[in-house]
Amino acid sequence: MIDIHTHILPYIDDGAKDADTAAAMLRMMMTQGVDVIGATPHYYCLDCTPAEHREHAEKAYGTLMRAARGEQVVPEIRIGAEIYLAESLQAVEHPELLKISGTDLMLFELPFTGFTRWIPAVTELVAAKAKGRPLFAHIDRYIRLYGRKVTDVLEELPGAAFQFNSDAFDDRAALKYMYSLINRGFTVFFASDCHGTHRRPPDLGEKLPGLEKKLTKKFSAEVYAEVMRRQYALLGLKTHSA
Repeated sequence: MIDIHTHILPYIDDGAKDADTAAAMLRMMMTQGVDVIGATPHYYCLDCTPAEHREHAEKAYGTLMRAARGEQVVPEIRIGAEIYLAESLQAVEHPELLKISGTDLMLFELPFTGFTRWIPAVTELVAAKAKGRPLFAHIDRYIRLYGRKVTDVLEELPGAAFQFNSDAFDDRAALKYMYSLINRGFTVFFASDCHGTHRRPPDLGEKLPGLEKKLTKKFSAEVYAEVMRRQYALLGLKTHSA
């Protein structure tokens, strides 16, 4: 199970407040059966460079690993970023340092201030500069905010993939859009977007079985297996069943 979007790295953003919290979040994910974690702290281009972000993230990762010492089996952790889309992002140098490690995926967060024409253009420019592909974070949040006209535009971007938060697995509008994406061959990812052990805790392992039932009922077990296969393939991995 891949939890592609988390804020598990300590001391770096509004996620894990310290090493003990991060280690506790890690243990929760392990108990739930998560075997690959995307560690994606927020990135704001006006705050630091991609190189500085990467340095901070790797330092936080080291802190987490020291706190988790003694655990027999630790999930694979891929360091990346949740990249806030701003018009000034197009001037950033070395955006490839923001890709989720070992992949070409770039997790982009859309602004809540409204959708403007520069958003798809900047996304495509930055992704091309980084030789990456856009993965839109918690797309379920934007369906009602922006409407399908906007998601239609995002779907046209080369290699676009979409991530849904676990707290939207019972949202009819989110599920309807998820079904549409799967039916049309897009890669979809799922994530807890966890920030702590109590406020927005890791819960993908608890909620994904319910979503699996809905997807297999809507499509089939084979289609669900293909959804998971695509996720692992984009991380250069094979599913356990493969």
